[in-house]
Amino acid sequence: MAMQMALLPPVQYNIDSDVELEAKLASKGLKVVEIFSEWCGPCKSVLPTFRRIRLDRDDENALLFLTVPAEKCNFLEAAKEHRGKSEPLFLLYRNGQLKVRIEGANTPALNQQVLLLTPANADVDDLEENPIYLAKQERERIARGETVKDAKSNKKGKK
Repeated sequence: MAMQMALLPPVQYNIDSDVELEAKLASKGLKVVEIFSEWCGPCKSVLPTFRRIRLDRDDENALLFLTVPAEKCNFLEAAKEHRGKSEPLFLLYRNGQLKVRIEGANTPALNQQVLLLTPANADVDDLEENPIYLAKQERERIARGETVKDAKSNKKGKK
């Protein structure tokens, strides 16, 4: 009889577009964004640490590890500055706000900061305090042709 194994969530998410990156950063929880040059690929030495930390979390939305090729990312200024470099750059975002920047594969520093910044549950973060989420909502409101007054009345109607 074959034993079935529970499917584990992925440790890292490969991000290939600014839209996809913005969507991840516009959500609750800690996002560890690894910016790397395409010619050398994502850092493999930190993967076991990421895997261990990730598996210790009950709420899979509280912590996400994202890999982003610098050449494909125009959303983050840091990614544009990092193009062509051989060392990875790790940006830690909590609720859409940059908290820590770590250059190079400094596993002890990454481990310490991730453990310090990861919420026990992503629901402790408030999206109304997430600047990336708010900017995304504003662009979507403008694209729909709504005014600020329309958006406020829609919010009141939903409560």
